[in-house]
Amino acid sequence: MRRTLFLFFIFLSFYSFAQELEHRLIVFGDAGEINNKQTFLIEKSHALKVDKKTTAFFVGDNIYEFGMALSAPENMETAKILQSQYEGFRKLDVPVYFLAGNHDWDKSKKDGLAKLKAQEQFILDQKDPGLKFIPKAGTIGPEAIHMSERLTVITYDSEYWLFPHHGRSIEQDKDEFIAELGKLLEEHQDKRVILISHHPMLTFGEHALKYTWRDHLFPLTRLWKGAYLPLPGLGSLYPLLRSTAFASPEDIKHPLYSDLIARVTEVSKSHPNLIFVSGHDHGLQYIDKEGMHQIVSGSGAKTSEIRKDESLKFRYNKQGFSVIDCHDNGDLRIQFYIDEPQDSLTKAFEAEIPFQLTH
Repeated sequence: MRRTLFLFFIFLSFYSFAQELEHRLIVFGDAGEINNKQTFLIEKSHALKVDKKTTAFFVGDNIYEFGMALSAPENMETAKILQSQYEGFRKLDVPVYFLAGNHDWDKSKKDGLAKLKAQEQFILDQKDPGLKFIPKAGTIGPEAIHMSERLTVITYDSEYWLFPHHGRSIEQDKDEFIAELGKLLEEHQDKRVILISHHPMLTFGEHALKYTWRDHLFPLTRLWKGAYLPLPGLGSLYPLLRSTAFASPEDIKHPLYSDLIARVTEVSKSHPNLIFVSGHDHGLQYIDKEGMHQIVSGSGAKTSEIRKDESLKFRYNKQGFSVIDCHDNGDLRIQFYIDEPQDSLTKAFEAEIPFQLTH
């Protein structure tokens, strides 16, 4: 009898200290093309909703290939792509936030700002307070969203930093953004902060420009996995040109992108409980590099290769999405969901990121 009572009180003690879910984020990146798996994954993700504690984020490249069309009938076709992402969540009363990616900026072409504003206007035209485009089109941010007692999300438009057609210098905008981000992080020192942008600070996907011997010897396998036609000299030319003559600001080694990473990570490094969440590279990654945590959730509709690295705790180069749970003690649980076996939503990975006490 005494043993039973002892175990009962141990259970009560454990139960009283058990973590309680404060808020859940469902994160899709690069979901801007309607295909069978995109539809399947979004529909199945609805079942992961926790009443009044769930928010969905679409973290850029919401409309492939060139963002929101500016004239009919193409604009209605691109609108359907957006609707495929948010309608199911809104029917469940789950708030939905859209961020901009480079494809939403006309794939970084001259009509980028106009197309971004058109996407924002379409969302505003729905007159739905639970459906938002953030930050405001044509601004870099940052913008903070209070999710729960422990959790704050900060968003910014990373493509604004990289976009080549502003028609004016944006150096002052960059300085003001970094200063404001620093202030927000200082204000939320005691919170768990999730910093969301389209472009990751760390990645081992295609935009990291990391190549293997197979890429040099069999370059056509990047287009089709079965194309084992040896082209050793030509295969080495593509990586060289992409890193030099045809360097793109969308690739992590470009000076503009490198500057973005350097300045954002520098201003963020003093926050003890911050993680980065992004899309852009088409796959799922969880990176823990010297205490810096990066989630890449960029395979809502697209896929690409991901190279191995010791800091990669999870990698998956097919379609999927991530879920981030924040508990009332500040701990995070990150999860990745995939369609494998086919037509079956599976949790492929789960990890905890403990909250670091600062006092």
